[in-house]
Amino acid sequence: MITVQEAAAIMSARWLPPKVESIAIANCVGKPSPNQSPPIATIPRSNRVMMDGIAVNAAAYAAGQRTFAVIGMATAGTPSATLANPQQCLEVMTGCALPIGTDLVIPYEQISIEQGTATLTHETNRHPGDFVHQQRSDCAAGALILQPGIALKGIHIGILASFGYSQVQVETTPRIKLVATGDELIPIEETPAPYQLRRSNADALRAALLASGYTDVDIDYIPDDPAIITAHYQTNTPDYDLLIYSGGVSKGKRDFLPAIWQSCGVTAYIHGVTQKPGKPMWFGIDHMANTIVWGLPGNPVSGLVCLHRYLLNRTLYSGKLAEAITFKPNLTFFVPVKVGAQQILTPIIPQNSGDFTALAASDGFIELPQAQTVFNAGESFPFYPWY
Repeated sequence: MITVQEAAAIMSARWLPPKVESIAIANCVGKPSPNQSPPIATIPRSNRVMMDGIAVNAAAYAAGQRTFAVIGMATAGTPSATLANPQQCLEVMTGCALPIGTDLVIPYEQISIEQGTATLTHETNRHPGDFVHQQRSDCAAGALILQPGIALKGIHIGILASFGYSQVQVETTPRIKLVATGDELIPIEETPAPYQLRRSNADALRAALLASGYTDVDIDYIPDDPAIITAHYQTNTPDYDLLIYSGGVSKGKRDFLPAIWQSCGVTAYIHGVTQKPGKPMWFGIDHMANTIVWGLPGNPVSGLVCLHRYLLNRTLYSGKLAEAITFKPNLTFFVPVKVGAQQILTPIIPQNSGDFTALAASDGFIELPQAQTVFNAGESFPFYPWY
C-alpha cells in the first residue's frame, strides 16, 4: 500500500493531457480559459472620453482660460476629431475618441453653454487626463489577457470579445463514464428487498462532477459477472477518456475488476492506499486506448471522498477543529465536517463508510495526517468542500 501523498503524485503525473477545441465565444461560459495568443492591439486603442462634456487643451485651462468657443461635437464610433485652436473646445460624448489637441475633459455638470460658448461654472482642481481613459492603460500589445485554466465567467467573455476572440481555443473536459457494479443494485424507483440497494453511488459521483464543470458524464450499471464486465470494458474504452468504477476493487472473491483490467492490458499504478475511507482504491491506464481506469470502493462515503481528494482536489482553506479527535490506525483519516463561524470545523463522523446519510449535515471533509494520532481542538487541517 502507498500513502495518500504518493497516490496523489502518481495520479497527478498520469492524468491524460487535456484536449483543445475551438468553440464560439458564446458557448465558452464555464470552460477553462485558453492559452490564448497575445493581443496584437492595445486596449483602449486610443485615449477615450469617460464623461459627457467638453474637451479642452489643459495648458489653456492652466493659463486661466475659463470660456471656450464650441466648434463641434465628437461622438462614439467616429474617427478622432482635431482641435487646432486651444481657445476653442469640442463637445464630447462618453466613449468617443479624445479629440487630437485636447487632453482634459470637463463634464457638462461643471459648465454652461450659451450661444456657442462654454463657460466653466464650477472652480475645482483640474489636471491633464481628467475623465480620460488613457490608451494602453488596460492592456498593452503582447500582454497576457487571462490566466490559463480559470473557469470563464461573463466578465472574462467580455474581455476576450474586446480583443477580437469570436472563436476561443478552450480545454475540453474529459469524456467520463461512471460504472457502478454489483448484483445488489436496483433502479431508484423500485422498492429494494432487504438484500438489495437502490443505485445511488454513481448518481452522487456524477452530480459532484457536473457541479465541478465536467459536462460529458455518462452512467452504466452492470452486475458482478466477469464476462459482462469484460465485454462492457472492451466496448466502452474507445469512447471515453476516463472510466470510473464504483465497487469491485477490494480483496473479496466477487471483486473481479483488477484481474479483468489486467487481462485487458491495463497497467496498474495504484491498488491500496493508507487512507480511511477508501483503502482499496485502484488506478491504472490502458495505454493502447489512452484511457484512464479508476476503481473506487463501493461504499458511498469512500467513493465521494476519493473523487474529491484526487480528481476534484479543491482545497479552499485550512479550518480549525472544534473538538479533539483520536484516531490510532496508521492511516490518513478523512473526516466529514460542518463549517461554522470563523472556519471552525465540527466533525461529523459516519458510523462506517457506507453511512451515506451522515454526509447530509456536512459541508465537506478534512484530511488528518497519517503520522498523527491525536488531533486537538484548534489545530488546522486542509478542508475539501463537497461542491
